[in-house]
Amino acid sequence: MLKTISGKSNSAIWITCIQAFFSVWAVVLLCGLSTRSILTPVLFAALLYFFRCASAKRAEAPSIYSLRLSVITPLFSGIFTLFTLMAEHQNITAGLENRLFRILVLSAGGLGIFFLFYYFLLLLFASLADFTLRREYAPIRFLPLIGFFACLILWMPYFLYEYPGIMTPDSVNQFEQALGMIPYSNHHPWAHTMVIRFFYSLGHLFTDDVNTALSFFTLFQMCFMAFCVAWLLSALQRLQAGNLPCLLTLAFYALTPYHGVFAVTIWKDILFSGSMLLFTAALLRLLLLFPKDRRSMNRERNRTAACIFSITAYILSGIMMCLFRSNGWYAFLFSLPFLLFVFRHCLKTMLPVHLAILAVTLIVRIPVMNAYHVTQPDFTESVSIPLQQVSRVICEDKGLTAGQWDSVHKVIDTTYIRQLYSPGFADNMKELVRAGHPEYLAEHKDEYFQLWLSLGLRYPGTYFQAYIDQTIGYWYPDTEYAVGNIDGIIANGTGAGSHPVIGGPFVVKTKEILLKLSDMIPLYGLLSSMGAMFWAFLCCFAVSIIKEQPDRYILFLPGLAVLLTLFIAVPVSSEFRYAYSLAYTLPLYLLIPFCDMD
Repeated sequence: MLKTISGKSNSAIWITCIQAFFSVWAVVLLCGLSTRSILTPVLFAALLYFFRCASAKRAEAPSIYSLRLSVITPLFSGIFTLFTLMAEHQNITAGLENRLFRILVLSAGGLGIFFLFYYFLLLLFASLADFTLRREYAPIRFLPLIGFFACLILWMPYFLYEYPGIMTPDSVNQFEQALGMIPYSNHHPWAHTMVIRFFYSLGHLFTDDVNTALSFFTLFQMCFMAFCVAWLLSALQRLQAGNLPCLLTLAFYALTPYHGVFAVTIWKDILFSGSMLLFTAALLRLLLLFPKDRRSMNRERNRTAACIFSITAYILSGIMMCLFRSNGWYAFLFSLPFLLFVFRHCLKTMLPVHLAILAVTLIVRIPVMNAYHVTQPDFTESVSIPLQQVSRVICEDKGLTAGQWDSVHKVIDTTYIRQLYSPGFADNMKELVRAGHPEYLAEHKDEYFQLWLSLGLRYPGTYFQAYIDQTIGYWYPDTEYAVGNIDGIIANGTGAGSHPVIGGPFVVKTKEILLKLSDMIPLYGLLSSMGAMFWAFLCCFAVSIIKEQPDRYILFLPGLAVLLTLFIAVPVSSEFRYAYSLAYTLPLYLLIPFCDMD
């Protein structure tokens, strides 16, 4: 009977059966099923059928995609398998003490996980390789304007409930700087602090009430984030992406609860995320306006006006991206050579554009900040992950040499390190260093690099687990954390406080239910998972590679660079706001491989 499943040989069928067996084993290990569960034969049959369908779909794919499918599918399957094993290796081997057994079980599970991802991605990539969104020749009129006001209207209840905005300790620190209560610091981007100061001062022209004046900034932030959505919708309409994708995009921004919460939260991450979307969408428009094939330039009716508008948005959003978060600055520098290469056919226009972004950023970061006596973040802030790794070694009572202990004690008092160490939260260790001698650490970087390296070579497993615990939320989907469950303004000395315009049990309960839906509804919950969004981002990039769209690779690069900075120096393992730029730009990443740019 197995022969009748397809026309393939017995050997191919048995190979697929073996692959399905290992995949069932992997599911049992990951989901905690019993090996005696009646679901295992059902799962085996389902996976066997699924694997054969995926193989058949692969055979139907156009031959032009064959080679790229053969390379990209196993490559990305390996990446996702590695992420899964990193996150789940302790659960997979739980209860096993024998090292050989642990290795065998981990290998079997890893093999099964690889087959699961391989056939899923094979089916996905083969199905999407030849898919293009149907061009829409009757787009919804004024959709960007509709999108702008729809976002504002649907976010307004959050504003009224949280009036004049949501403020955490970071927000209060910036507000205190804006009021001149404490010295300026670029620990929280000074340029963003100055934007808060500007709109607060603008509000203060009309009122002496602190909360009313502060609400001017919150309203500006809401308008800016809504404008970014409108800008994206406009870009998608220029691509003739279709009305349904545009409406779904609008629904994502207007109806997803955490967008409404973040729109009224006074954090640097919010405007930075909007600037990332604005920059990427402006980059898309410039790719359309300056195609390599100059014969296609004439399709833009008001091309000169469109160029000026798009370039202006590109420059302003680029400056904001560079100034509103330090990793935005690093992402721009990382992307710059590739951006210039992509626009090499129109360098006379695009070289001055990028030099303008660089020049303004450098002027603000150096002479302007020096003139305002802005202090820069200390060195301790940039070594969150190495600090966590060394702390983990100490907390696990691993052996250190006398010289290594001497280096540690020159910087930090280890008396309370075990009580304060948290695997996914570096701030405790950073504050412990700051309570000791951070200046010695900054002045003797070579000594502490050697300490970090020597301990890593001696205890690689401890370092590896410390890295996983510190970054897991950003690259693995099944990680638990709350998204958007923040309220009010913490106690502070600025005079700012929560004064809800609307409230009551109904409003409170409604917000609570909306935010909990992601924990209750399958698939919808993925919209609140940084790891799932990162995987979707990688899959979209893979589809662009398979479809051979080199002109679109650059659209993924700034976002990828920001994510890489999180993997290198993130201070908290699962803080959604740090990756909010990915969430806010996600619809563009999801649609761009399937839009016709020719």
